[in-house]
Amino acid sequence: MRRLLVLTLMGLAACTAPFDPEIERSGLGDFTLQHLVVIVDAPIKGPVSRSATDAQLKAAVTDAVGTRFRRFAGDTPYSIGIKVQGYVLAPRAVPVLFAPRSHLFLSVNAYDGDQQRLNADTLNITVNERAGGDTVVGSGYYQTAEEQLAELAANAAIEIERWLRENEDWFGGAEARPENRQAPADAPENPPGGA
Repeated sequence: MRRLLVLTLMGLAACTAPFDPEIERSGLGDFTLQHLVVIVDAPIKGPVSRSATDAQLKAAVTDAVGTRFRRFAGDTPYSIGIKVQGYVLAPRAVPVLFAPRSHLFLSVNAYDGDQQRLNADTLNITVNERAGGDTVVGSGYYQTAEEQLAELAANAAIEIERWLRENEDWFGGAEARPENRQAPADAPENPPGGA
């Protein structure tokens, strides 16, 4: 498993595309975030990478995912568990000859309010730095390790949301979104027996 992860980290990962603004503004079923647990335990560091501490990795992923998912205003609590499996933070390198890319590898599970796992199989994702980066120079020339990690974590949060939206039935489906709920009928101005 660890050898496979190293090979994955050395390869190219899919670039993260932003959501359509209308989707960005919509709810995620009846989802509201109850717990966010991020575990970092001896993650694999890619063969050509800057270093990041476990605390830095945990803080970046927790902040990015928490910010993204705490915007949902459903009524039913759900939780997300994440383990950081590995990372590559591209260093400075010789332009043209070698322009390493940054990657973050995560395992993700979703849980209901009783902490029962919703997904049959753990989601394993590898996220890449933004597609708009300089592919000749590499992000190591214009970003610090902290900036690279923050960008990767933000992209990871988007990919986790994309996965959960693909499985919105776990949260009651689109009809359970706050904006799609039927508003209660207005009470009559003069209830029966009133003046």
